Amino acid sequence: MKFLNIEDEMKYFQKMFLLRREIENFLFNEGFMNIEPSIFEGYDEFTTINSRIDQKSMVKILDSRDILILSPDITTGIINKFMPKWESNLELKIFYYGKTYKHNGTGIRENREMGVEILGEKNKNTDQNTLSVADRILNKYSKNYLIEIGNSKFLKGLMEACSFNREDYSNILDLIYVKNKQELKEYLEKLPYKEPMDILANILDLEGSYQEITSQLEGQYLNDLMKEGLEELEAVDSYMKDVTDKIIYDLSLVSELSYYHGIIIRGYIEGSNKAIIKGGRYDSFTEQYGYKVPAIGFTIELDELLKRV
Repeated sequence: MKFLNIEDEMKYFQKMFLLRREIENFLFNEGFMNIEPSIFEGYDEFTTINSRIDQKSMVKILDSRDILILSPDITTGIINKFMPKWESNLELKIFYYGKTYKHNGTGIRENREMGVEILGEKNKNTDQNTLSVADRILNKYSKNYLIEIGNSKFLKGLMEACSFNREDYSNILDLIYVKNKQELKEYLEKLPYKEPMDILANILDLEGSYQEITSQLEGQYLNDLMKEGLEELEAVDSYMKDVTDKIIYDLSLVSELSYYHGIIIRGYIEGSNKAIIKGGRYDSFTEQYGYKVPAIGFTIELDELLKRV
């Protein structure tokens, strides 16, 4: 962020300090422990997990033995740090403040964020409790906010049923990610037809209340993974409708990060078209270390939030 004078710059950083401290105190009182994440990632380790991120956007650093990058995603570094020495039955609730870095076409963009991660917790209500924490943070800074909730299992089950090759799979996800309904329809029309493609062609319309979504899917193709995703959303809906009415479900939610498998979260406040909160469940990420650990979390985009408070 650029400032016209020193006074404006100092005001900004004082506001950022107070905002950060306020959220840190809230998370500490919720039982989260603080850690300090590294700003460096191994290039190979990161791209193996996050294959959909544009590699041109990564800020690369060469050392004498390896290629490093300035971290574009803090969660990846936390998992790579903790999983190799993970102990069975360990449960962690952590929060952090950190910066992520990306090339934005004109230079390097530095982004300030806070995040929470819950690792190893086997409570069946962990998804709902995490959403409740996100809800209370948004509600603290705006009464006009919205939480979008999706589940990557539904879309993954649907895509697998269509048997796309790797290139088509990736291209279709990119079109869904940018919400380009017309290009998605045109792209699918060029491919060999599979029955579930009817649902896929209209995936961007599958949003609303849980009841509205499920009514649209009556009589439609659903495999086991798609049903599992819907059942997880039903459990969330059953809990969250007593917490807040500022929720919408969206079965087309896709992240540019490849490791989410389950609930996906986006949180918005009035006046911003950018997500203030982003996250979800990523148990499958931990399996590369030989065992599956329950894992869910989200980040709070501090620079964007500060513009609105």
